Amino acid sequence: MSATILVVDDELDVRTYLRTLLTKQGYEVVMAADGEEGLIMARENKPDLVFLDIMMPKKTGIMLYRRLKKDPEIGGVPVVILTGLSQYRSFFAQDFEEVPPPEAFVEKPPDREDLLRLVKELIGAAADD
Repeated sequence: MSATILVVDDELDVRTYLRTLLTKQGYEVVMAADGEEGLIMARENKPDLVFLDIMMPKKTGIMLYRRLKKDPEIGGVPVVILTGLSQYRSFFAQDFEEVPPPEAFVEKPPDREDLLRLVKELIGAAADD
């Protein structure tokens, strides 16, 4: 069974790019357009990895991150913050005081090879590889 990756981003282009890239590598990809939907999808799908944007409507990525990390069933899932604001990671660090820091920050637009390497580091190769 292939690993499941949840992509939570309000930008359709980002979700589509990641879904295409990751499904071609054999991963199952589920998507959400905002933090509220992301929490529901995480609880329903129990992903192996989450890509999470910070700036989103309804529930920000930081709010969702805190909820994910405090959830006993999905708190151990690695989270990669995928944002155009990664240069502010030290600023965001204060928002992660109650929970462990994210496994990685990735700047948008992500480099294809670096992104795939990171996925393999965090969850391993898909079963189809």
